[in-house]
Amino acid sequence: MNISRPSYRDSTAVGFSTTVRVLIFAGCSVLGLVLGYFIPLIAKWALTLPWVPYEGPLKLITSISGLWGTVIASLLGLAGGLWFAEEVIKDTLHVVVSGETIRLEKDGAVQEFTRETISTVFLDGKQLVIVGNNGEEHARETYEWASGRIAGALTEHGYPWSSDGDPYKDQFRRWVLDTPELPPAVNALLKAREIALRKKEKGEAKELRREVSKLGFVVKDEETRQYWRAQTTGP
Repeated sequence: MNISRPSYRDSTAVGFSTTVRVLIFAGCSVLGLVLGYFIPLIAKWALTLPWVPYEGPLKLITSISGLWGTVIASLLGLAGGLWFAEEVIKDTLHVVVSGETIRLEKDGAVQEFTRETISTVFLDGKQLVIVGNNGEEHARETYEWASGRIAGALTEHGYPWSSDGDPYKDQFRRWVLDTPELPPAVNALLKAREIALRKKEKGEAKELRREVSKLGFVVKDEETRQYWRAQTTGP
């Protein structure tokens, strides 16, 4: 007997819509143009202040005069605005949910997880968390926009959504240096990760989280404080 799977919509995308992206680029472009146009005047005013630093660069900016100087400054402002808009969009999590996979796109990187490898999905504060079948965390990404939409998209496509948050929350313990219950290698990684968190090195902290996961443990943060649990412990 053939058992047919439920029918879901092809996919649902949650994140900045095309309209919002256009508005971000337009707004940042206009702001960049305006700032670029007025930068020489701002620099000239700043030089009148007795305590202003970086007088050399400011004098160079004020030397830009005439029509071409204004055009160049405005174009530089426009370029800066476009760059800023691109960084804002790139740094915002984009989620694509289908009947078969959940795809996360952020910072130019793509993570994709199949339905069969997912046991539950939930929001932990502002973080979207995808948990695997053995209690491991596949992903923990900051998601600050429209939390109701992401919950709706996942439940619509039949994924196990935990409306009560993390089912493993009572198993987390705060990490302190040389925690005796943890292997030395994990303690060393968490020590390095604490330094990365204090320095706000997000990429390094994320990579160290992956290394901790490979050794069988889950770690989450509250500012620079780290909390851990074993991966394979049931909820």
